[in-house]
Amino acid sequence: MRTVGPMGDALALLALLLFAVNAFVVRAAGRRLEQGLGFLVSLVVNVVVGGALLGGRLLLGDEALRVDWPAFWMFLLAGVFSGYLGRRGYFRSVEMLGPSRASAVQAANPMFTMVFAWVLIDQALTWVDVAAILVIVVGVYLTNRRSDRLAPSSHAGESVGETARERLALLAPAVVATASYGLGNVLRGGAVEDWNEPIAGGVLGAVSATLAYLLLHISPRGFAARVRRADRRGVAWWTLTGALTIGGQMAVIGSAAHLDVAVAVAISSALPMIVIPVSVVVLRIREGVTTVTALGAALISGGVAWLVLL
Repeated sequence: MRTVGPMGDALALLALLLFAVNAFVVRAAGRRLEQGLGFLVSLVVNVVVGGALLGGRLLLGDEALRVDWPAFWMFLLAGVFSGYLGRRGYFRSVEMLGPSRASAVQAANPMFTMVFAWVLIDQALTWVDVAAILVIVVGVYLTNRRSDRLAPSSHAGESVGETARERLALLAPAVVATASYGLGNVLRGGAVEDWNEPIAGGVLGAVSATLAYLLLHISPRGFAARVRRADRRGVAWWTLTGALTIGGQMAVIGSAAHLDVAVAVAISSALPMIVIPVSVVVLRIREGVTTVTALGAALISGGVAWLVLL
């Protein structure tokens, strides 16, 4: 059950802010440097920045770092599920379904986390928390749904006359990615209960995700040379993405030490609550923003306020 105190809520909100900023940074990064190389740059930065933070914790921390080995392996496994399977599955689903439909499926992330947390680590939420999480899920779905009507009919994964089997095949990567994110979140939540070291946990997850990506997709040979030849601003944007994502991941892990992991994930996943107002008010990007979008953003804001304040 969630504990009393503001620390968990503050860390979850910090993760939300970092992930929301990252949404804009990824948009700029993808325009300057292709995703395959950029994604590896961000993973390497995850490890480097996380390693620097861990070094600072070892040098300046009041307590020596003890290692809880079961939690150590759980953090490593969580990195494979979240940092590798989750991200790769999501990128694949964007290619097959288009960004709108893929993002709509990702709205189920808190629900998968809630179910896995209940089954695997016996975190049973109150009905109030469950209701707030469902409100956030519906809100995220609505904010992503609005672009489907505006997208051209030839968009990926939207061909006319899809059979049920074809729709299932198209949805599979998105569902697998969402479930992988949920399982990775629960593994981190279970690990931090026994080993409250969010920085070390974040580094371990970044290492395992990077190794999985290198082993299965990109050879490290020539990586440095490719980065040197790449667009400098693109590399800089992807570097910033790596720093933001590792910071967000550590904040989520830290919040899970104070909150039920499903609550922490629901708060940190409420990106449209920040992204939509900034896009409309600051960046003047109004395409696709409809009454449904506004309703979704309002539901997300209400659900997050519900979890944080009540």
